[in-house]
Amino acid sequence: MNDYKRKTEEAERKVIRLQMDANFFFERAVRSLDRYRYDKALNYFQKAVEYEPENPVNHCNLAGILSEMGKYDASNEALQHIIAQVDPLLSECHFYMANNYANMEQFAEAERELLIYMEKEPNGAFIAEANEMIEVVQRERARSGAPSLALPEMNAEVQQEPREQGRQLLEEGDVQAACDLLQQALADDPDDDAARNNLVVALHHLGKLEQAAFEVEEVLRRDPHNLHGLCNQALILQQMGQHSLLLQQISTLRRIHPMHGEHLLKLAITLAMLGQHDAAYPHFTRLVKQYREGEQLEIYHYAAVAACYVGKYDQGEQWWRRILRLDAQAEVPAFYIAHLEELRQGQLQPSYSYALPHTAEESARSVERASEHIGSIDSEVQLLHILRHGTEQQKLQALHAYKMEGSYELHRILREYVASAQASTALKQAAERLLRQWVSTHSLVDDRLIDDLESARASLPIWEERWQQVLEMFLLHSPMRQQGDFRHDVEALWLEFIKRSYPELPRLQHPEGWAAALEYLVARLFRQPLTYAEVAERYGSTISSVSRYARRISRLCHVQSKMQRSLAKSNQGS
Repeated sequence: MNDYKRKTEEAERKVIRLQMDANFFFERAVRSLDRYRYDKALNYFQKAVEYEPENPVNHCNLAGILSEMGKYDASNEALQHIIAQVDPLLSECHFYMANNYANMEQFAEAERELLIYMEKEPNGAFIAEANEMIEVVQRERARSGAPSLALPEMNAEVQQEPREQGRQLLEEGDVQAACDLLQQALADDPDDDAARNNLVVALHHLGKLEQAAFEVEEVLRRDPHNLHGLCNQALILQQMGQHSLLLQQISTLRRIHPMHGEHLLKLAITLAMLGQHDAAYPHFTRLVKQYREGEQLEIYHYAAVAACYVGKYDQGEQWWRRILRLDAQAEVPAFYIAHLEELRQGQLQPSYSYALPHTAEESARSVERASEHIGSIDSEVQLLHILRHGTEQQKLQALHAYKMEGSYELHRILREYVASAQASTALKQAAERLLRQWVSTHSLVDDRLIDDLESARASLPIWEERWQQVLEMFLLHSPMRQQGDFRHDVEALWLEFIKRSYPELPRLQHPEGWAAALEYLVARLFRQPLTYAEVAERYGSTISSVSRYARRISRLCHVQSKMQRSLAKSNQGS
């Protein structure tokens, strides 16, 4: 008996007991989601709520999985519990409930929740989506003859204008100007966490780490669960070398499982930048499934890179080949596919940046170094002489040494090089570099539209059929096509978008959506009433697509400043 008791005690000492806490069940839930086992994920999220009932993130995860399973009533019960019992300040719950009500076609309730969210969070993370959704909801209510609820007195777009301008400048790389504008916005509204998060990013880029750390702490003091704040803080801790605090922050980030695409992308990129590739990879794969094919090619690249870092090279190759199926000229996936063996052997580390890595640019830099012996090419006549009479190497050296300030004659010759079947690839690339420099700086003013359309079109190195299709869609569907001024401004805005985007234009797979976005924006310049819903229906597109394309054009082409100039001009005339 004693021997039996001793063996039993020894066996018990060898048993490793699992720590059954909320984190344990959260990780199991995430694993189940990655395998599309929603029933198991639901059970694990429910367990996480039981272990940490005071944590609103657990309740939000539970509501999210219920919504994905189509259990909208149960999802709304979980969201209402958060507001009533757990965290009354978590206004995003109203936006989530509006989505659920819309899916159940309970449009009055959806509109009510959207208005509550827009009133409480006029600068919230989902304000753009809320503005889009409310148009759809109000349209559905109008069909049934139901009166629409009143919108908030202040237009949401006007409210968010200072923050949006700062964010736009930040995206365009004008970091100092963005920083100044965001600080001004926060002086007007110190509670604008979205503006403060953008300010943190700007300060981080400027190297002002201590100030950035202070601002992000201010965000998290008011909202400890602010995902953008948590991600920004982790990157700042990494930059400042505070390793112990960084490890705690990484542990927190790895336990978060966002449902919304914007939050999911922010978290995935942050984890990738922190070297947490195993945690970033499932988020990127979920993002791939959320976007329509071809909508965001960079997402496929992110997923491919993360796959390589976790040893899934075959999967990475599949993502890169998918990019090539959608864009046969894409250089980045072609480069990595050509160097797969180096990746497998660890001789090449993939980069999340959707650009050619260092090794692919060495040849171009070697040409730049070789050109130094011929001196600076600062004369257009000198460059034209070399292009017409020089050797291949002399032409390359001259093109790499010249700064584009030439005439239309030089521009025409460079365009011929790009289109020539005889010119080498290296020569074409060098000519394209100068053309891009010309296109990005030639006759574009932020607060007014292009006047000379013919010159603007001629300044582009090429004019592609897919760009023309967008204008043809406008001429086919718009009732404003007969108005010369309106038609001119549509073409002018489209040319400006192409010039500012070139050569990194989107694939434009849905020309009807882009044409609808152009008409919507120009209608606003003309101060004509037009909604996303109306223009989307006319072109056979979707509201979400039109609004997304319109925001992209507006941000890049400074449509807001053009509207202000147009209004000021109108007031002067009156």
